[in-house]
Amino acid sequence: MQTLWQDLRFAARMLRKNPGFTIMAVLTLALGIGANTAIFSVVNAVLLRPLPYKERTRILSLNQTEVQNKINGIPVSFTKFNFIREQSQVFESTAAYYGLGLSLLTQREPEAISGARVSADFFDVLGITPAQGRFFSPEEEVPGGSDVAIVSDGFWHSHFAGDPATLGKTLAIDGKSVTVVGILPADFQFPLQFPEPDIWLPRVFESSLLKPQQVNTGAGYLSMIGRLRPGQSLNRAQAELDTLNARYREQFGGYVDATRYVIVASSLEDSLSGALRPSLFVLLAAVGFVLLIACVNVACLLLARASGRAREIGIRKALGASRLRLMRQLLSESLLLSLCGGALGICFAAMLMPALRAVSPGAVPRLAQTSLDIRVLLFSFVLCVATGIVFGFVPSLQAARTELQETLKEGGRGSSEGRGRGKFRAFLVVSELCIALVLMTGAGLLIESFARLVHVNPGLTPQGLMTFPLTLPAARYPQPPQQAEFVRQLLEHVRTIPGVQYASVTSFVPLSGGGRMAFFCPEGRVCQGVGKDPIMALYQVGTDFFETMGTPILHGRAFNKEDAPGSLPVVIINSTTANRYFPGQDPVGKHLANSRDMKQREIVGVAGDVKFNSLSAANAETIYWPMAQLPWPSVTLLVRSQSNGQAIVSAVRSKIAEADPTLPVSGVASMEQIVATSVAQPRLIMQLVGIFAGLALVLAAVGIYGVMAHSVNSRKQEMGIRVALGARPVEILHLVVGQGMRLTLVGVALGIAASFALTRLLATLLFDVRATDPLIFGGAAMVLTATALLACYLPARRATRVDPIEVLRYE
Repeated sequence: MQTLWQDLRFAARMLRKNPGFTIMAVLTLALGIGANTAIFSVVNAVLLRPLPYKERTRILSLNQTEVQNKINGIPVSFTKFNFIREQSQVFESTAAYYGLGLSLLTQREPEAISGARVSADFFDVLGITPAQGRFFSPEEEVPGGSDVAIVSDGFWHSHFAGDPATLGKTLAIDGKSVTVVGILPADFQFPLQFPEPDIWLPRVFESSLLKPQQVNTGAGYLSMIGRLRPGQSLNRAQAELDTLNARYREQFGGYVDATRYVIVASSLEDSLSGALRPSLFVLLAAVGFVLLIACVNVACLLLARASGRAREIGIRKALGASRLRLMRQLLSESLLLSLCGGALGICFAAMLMPALRAVSPGAVPRLAQTSLDIRVLLFSFVLCVATGIVFGFVPSLQAARTELQETLKEGGRGSSEGRGRGKFRAFLVVSELCIALVLMTGAGLLIESFARLVHVNPGLTPQGLMTFPLTLPAARYPQPPQQAEFVRQLLEHVRTIPGVQYASVTSFVPLSGGGRMAFFCPEGRVCQGVGKDPIMALYQVGTDFFETMGTPILHGRAFNKEDAPGSLPVVIINSTTANRYFPGQDPVGKHLANSRDMKQREIVGVAGDVKFNSLSAANAETIYWPMAQLPWPSVTLLVRSQSNGQAIVSAVRSKIAEADPTLPVSGVASMEQIVATSVAQPRLIMQLVGIFAGLALVLAAVGIYGVMAHSVNSRKQEMGIRVALGARPVEILHLVVGQGMRLTLVGVALGIAASFALTRLLATLLFDVRATDPLIFGGAAMVLTATALLACYLPARRATRVDPIEVLRYE
């Protein structure tokens, strides 16, 4: 230990004597280690940090999969949830939940809060105990049960100031008086629900958006979790679910979810972040490449420095120092450099934390929990030690192998030892160019993919369009006629605002991911009933919807005031539906029947396709119904105007307050914000990989510049003799640049081969771009080659200015 301390003190003195070298090496390592620390902190928060639940490995997420098209994550019906809860032998308990928006009436103004309805066993499945009070009782789970609520710790402090006497107090929620019976622990988190609920309510069979008949006949709207019995496994659970799926199909063959859907189990962690693994692994690989390039650069610096310390090392060997002793001393310098770079890198990573946490909420689950915890710091320390050994081992080994006789000769500087080091430096340069090209190619593919994604036509014009989510409480708007009348009056008021061009409503906003599916029987096909007829996306919209959205009507007409309750039932279909079920025909005037009531509805128009789920998703078969004929209690007000955004928001809020002073307004967003949020995740991956690729390019350029500058400096005598013998500057330039470009071309060739092998791993992250796109590969190779040419040219130009008289006099 004393010897190690002596080595470190000596290393510190040597590094202080060479501040330029030390600063360059520490900054290079800080960039690599800092980037790795920042990305690992994200991976740690999203993938590695355990969920805060008791025996979390026994908790499974149960979701439906559509069999034919392999669509995952489909909500579960209340009937199927009950069926599994009653018949499963593998699960100790199961629970269901769904999120909803709630209206809280306060003394100041109505407030929109996030809520969830959960089954009685929900908190037992998670292994949670209340901080105060109790959870829901079986008596509160039956129809007509007491209106009670459990509140989050944050809500308790923000609305009750942490008052211990909160239990038993009432809240005015959606026009009902709800009693607080429990308070959740401060550390409780439920990342599967975003935004995380403030209020938890019982009775998942109550839904303001579905009729009781739909709830009890297989309509999917629930998420489901289950806790395994001790000793049971995921495979055993899935085997039982396969049996229950078949039994459900036999027993409830006429239900919506009987034939098309099956329940699939996965661990709670996988259901939360499993889809993110490829993206995060790509980021880890990218920052790993950056660190490798940083290590190569520092190794080159150490090799160059070792050449200047050849006499010192030779003298130490002459005084009896062994190779092992010299290697240990030189490695201690490398480790000290790495630790200093790591400390600075952690500071860089800490500065990046707020920016990472500020990424669009919900784009990456648990991203807001990103921090430099003990696991991240331990990772950084191990990375520092490994990095110090990686970039320091070979330079220290070569320096320790220096032949004593050669070193102590007066002219020992350009000997075969130098040629050996030169070959290794050339290998390092080729390696970092190869790695840089792989990273640049991957970044180019992601950038091109994102560019094509954002240029996808969403079927609407987002500029100048604002959205105002509203939920009509069932206590004040229990019947569809009341809901329709409120919407009608609200639209009349909003359309009088100066600057408003169009206003309408919709049940779900495009690119929000929300939607409702229903079974329909197109005219000309034999109807088979619910669960067997074609399934289509259904959206209720108001008059002027298509004008407000900027979506064209291709044939027929849009909805108008005549499409009212009691009038002819009408629908509008999108282009995809028309092409699928009425190919080569004009669908206007034909009919669709809902498979549940078999009521015929006339098609009055064909609209352009609109992206409701995501820009990358294929156009779905979509049907629009007039909101007046089929009201929906949860609507979004759409307002298109040319006025200032904030001014129009204030004016619309005032009109909503005039229509219903108790109705809260929150979540107001422009359509441009919604479009941006829908691509937040691919944008984040693209931006980070692009930054790392740019950093790799800079480091590679610095590396080849350093090698060529050292080569020119060590060959001054040769250059002076060539000039003295008549070599022209252009020939010297060609000599030096040619040496560097030969290394570059080898590195580019190897990089292209490696890119062809590795970029295929990006295939699942790309949209409308081949993983082997030749234009991207060629462009990346050209940029890297041009950068390397510039890096070679600068030292070469200095070589042309060598004064042969000065060099030969010195030699």
